Amino acid sequence: MLSRDGSVKRIPRALASDFRTTSDTLVPLPVHAVRSQLQREFGPEYRVVSTTHYLVVEPADATTQWSPVFESVFREAWQFAAQRKLPVTKPVFALVAVVYRDRKAFENSPEVRRCKSYSSQVLGLYDPLSNRCLTFGQQAFSKSVGSAVTLESTKNVLRHEAFHQFAANTGLQGRFTDTPSWLAEGMAMMFESGPWDVAQLRSSDPDESLRKITVQMLSQLPSGWLQNIVGSDSLFELQPRNAYLASWATVCYLSDRQLSQFVTYLRYIQKQPPFQSYSSAARIKDFEASFGRSWEKLERNILQYINR
Repeated sequence: MLSRDGSVKRIPRALASDFRTTSDTLVPLPVHAVRSQLQREFGPEYRVVSTTHYLVVEPADATTQWSPVFESVFREAWQFAAQRKLPVTKPVFALVAVVYRDRKAFENSPEVRRCKSYSSQVLGLYDPLSNRCLTFGQQAFSKSVGSAVTLESTKNVLRHEAFHQFAANTGLQGRFTDTPSWLAEGMAMMFESGPWDVAQLRSSDPDESLRKITVQMLSQLPSGWLQNIVGSDSLFELQPRNAYLASWATVCYLSDRQLSQFVTYLRYIQKQPPFQSYSSAARIKDFEASFGRSWEKLERNILQYINR
């Protein structure tokens, strides 16, 4: 059941012995009501900061202001969609972001506890059920084995997860649709450093080391890697580092050099029905309908593009 604060709650059907329609329209809770609700939930140790699009929960004694990070991602992602004429809509609900005091508090959150893919390497996440973006305020992110970047800051984690939240709440990617991981994670990685611009690939920092690592990794991958990440999310479980890097490179190339085809493909993804699996055959079919069947040529083009 979709609640007025934007969260989704699971209610056993058998418990609904008597129900009726009270309105044809879901009226979201006012921002001030959600803010009060959050303050009661997290208590005096945390403060709730309101911005244009967000309610950010952060430690009351935090010296770093995290809310500008979220707003910058929203502006950049909205501009990205507007420039490419992608159909996006304004969020229905206030976007909630939570920066926990430390990893322990983060791990004890309901969202992280129910995350099946959770591991000690996770630095943040967007949870579709609560519709919240979560991370923790520690800077001790120096050993992230599963991350595409060796050293990650809280800011980059927030930007990455904030894009997932943006995409789910504006219709860019369905909140409850089976979006291929290469597309979702590749696009989120593009917004990590911000402001997003393909020209970053041609500059020295901050993406130079990431670019070099990606070139080296793609050069070593066997032929067929592109069809593998398009048709299945398995590489994200088996070789997450390679999967993230390959996805980032693919999205950068396609959104820059094959924009019209990229927009066509995004529309296929947006039309996927919610709560249904997206089969491997359907994924391949939709990709080929947008970009053609020359998989090996695309792989070479992606590598050459990132290398240059």
